[in-house]
Amino acid sequence: MTDPRLVGTWTTVLEDDGKSVVGLASFTGDGGVTCYQANTKNIGLGNWESTGKDSFDYNFHIIAVSPEGEHVGEAHVFVNGEFVSDDRWEGTGGANFYSPTGELLRGHEGSKVTARKFGIDK
Repeated sequence: MTDPRLVGTWTTVLEDDGKSVVGLASFTGDGGVTCYQANTKNIGLGNWESTGKDSFDYNFHIIAVSPEGEHVGEAHVFVNGEFVSDDRWEGTGGANFYSPTGELLRGHEGSKVTARKFGIDK
């Protein structure tokens, strides 16, 4: 089950340790998601699914690299969202951080996420 309200592009705000981190998220009709947050230097790719009439989950992975281009780990981000209106949702999210060999280094959850859909600027 997919919710067509989520399909499109959204401006997101993540509350991270008392700081608001702005990002962008684009959701496709076949369950794909592409995300970018200002506190990362790479895009994240992942998936989404409806979990109820007004709710959904999504996740994405971000590859971390050193300034020299060496793979130094991954962030696996997860969010549970609920529609407040057709063009706004709120939720909570978190992330797990892994070494290049897949060892869990640390994680957190419970960060507030809000989003507003945007269309073509006129």
